[in-house]
Amino acid sequence: MGGPTTSRALADALAEGLRDAGAERIFGVPGGGPNLDMIGAAAERGIDFVLTHGETAACIAASTYGRLTGTPGVAVVTRGPGLTSAANGLAQATLDRAPLLLISDTVTAASADRTAHQRLDQVGAAAPLTKWSGTLGHTDPKDVVTAAARLALEAPAGAVHLAFDPTTPGDAPPAPSPRSTVDRQDLATARKLVTASRHPVVIVGVDAARGGAAVREALAGLDCPVLATYEAKGVVPESWPTFAGLFTGAALERPLLERADLVLGVGLDPVEPMPGPWPGDAAVVLVHTHPVETGYFGDPLLLVGPYATLLPALVGAAAPDWPSGAGSTANAATLPRLGEHPATPNGALTPLDVVRTARGSLGDALLTVDAGAHMLVTMPVWATNGPDPVLISNGLATMGFALPAAIGAALARPGRRVACLTGDGGLGMAMAEIETLARLALDVTVVVFNDAALTLIALKQRDAQGGAAAITYRATDFAAVAAAMGVPGVVVDDINGLRRALASSAGGPLVVDARIDPASYHHVIRTIRG
Repeated sequence: MGGPTTSRALADALAEGLRDAGAERIFGVPGGGPNLDMIGAAAERGIDFVLTHGETAACIAASTYGRLTGTPGVAVVTRGPGLTSAANGLAQATLDRAPLLLISDTVTAASADRTAHQRLDQVGAAAPLTKWSGTLGHTDPKDVVTAAARLALEAPAGAVHLAFDPTTPGDAPPAPSPRSTVDRQDLATARKLVTASRHPVVIVGVDAARGGAAVREALAGLDCPVLATYEAKGVVPESWPTFAGLFTGAALERPLLERADLVLGVGLDPVEPMPGPWPGDAAVVLVHTHPVETGYFGDPLLLVGPYATLLPALVGAAAPDWPSGAGSTANAATLPRLGEHPATPNGALTPLDVVRTARGSLGDALLTVDAGAHMLVTMPVWATNGPDPVLISNGLATMGFALPAAIGAALARPGRRVACLTGDGGLGMAMAEIETLARLALDVTVVVFNDAALTLIALKQRDAQGGAAAITYRATDFAAVAAAMGVPGVVVDDINGLRRALASSAGGPLVVDARIDPASYHHVIRTIRG
């Protein structure tokens, strides 16, 4: 079928497709011409636009918004540097299983032979970072947009890219994957394994967040330890007596897994654990809404289907023989070990002080966490009962995630405070988005673990690997930077000062520059990772 051949007409079709797909907001950094047509057409249909300072930040904010709202997160960028600057945001959405539809302007097919400026193979450049990359042209554009949005949301969620070109017919996204039917023989085998198990351990992974209510309902009556991955933190309430802590594929949870005679993985994705051998020799049953790679888990039995169907069938067959509250007992035994390090001189702030004080002052706020040494303390210590998950980049593990994610989270959950815990390196990568917090007056409290270094990298460094020049920055006053951008900023260097600063937040943005002593990180990483 023929269709629109002007930029504005194609933008109208794009906006109609986004509206029909349930899109609520567009994030981005526009260029001229077509980008502004897209934004204007969307605004006429009630789809707001959020201006960010960077394309990767726009993608992270959009995919976070989409994950929390169950809608396609949408971002718009210009051609050339706009698309290439979005690359990290595309990879983050794909590897962290968050829905993102990125629309980029492009050099049109009709003008390509006479336009070298900013001319790139944008569809090809985005393809390795996305579930699919194609061109939005004049053939059935509305249907292409709705199909692309559906693909971004389809499990496993991820990034989809459309290059906007009204001079070409365009491409059609792949058809939806057929719904998997439960293999009755595999289900019978799994039930036998569950029935025979006396010491099962459940590990909840990122895909379980999509069906969080069904997962919580099924696991509520199962009296065995339950671990959660970083991206599933919050799916299972941590106040449950069965909650046993985090699963990262490292040392902290290994004693519990060595006691298990069966591991039941619920939504457990191989993109989540640390690289390395699968811990333990117990049989493994994986329950997932879609097929996943299983090589990391040894030789597991994979069941594909809806959690609301599969989990009751398996949990109903269970007869665990763990001591009552074995999960909380295991968690209570591991957490104190993180604080068993020498005291800091002169009462200097430790990372553990910052996390405990922030959690006590901010309550069960919606939490975003950046990559870096501080996440090793934050993730096990910050207790949450959900139902929203803690938001962290784990599949890609990219720095610069937490602040843009906090923007998306605050817009997705108006009226709820968002806590953004980040290192100085990660905030440095996204620092301009502090102005976005000010402009939108978002209720986000940013706490910066400031030690002027890439400390997680420093922990891995040997003397011959570049020395201090490879991992240290000049000291930065993030409070002053925040104030210059219109956000109140406070410098703190002890617990009382931190507590007072966090209490000063009055429902708007705040940046707390916490000057920490990083010495205890050595103990923390040994405790968690071995």
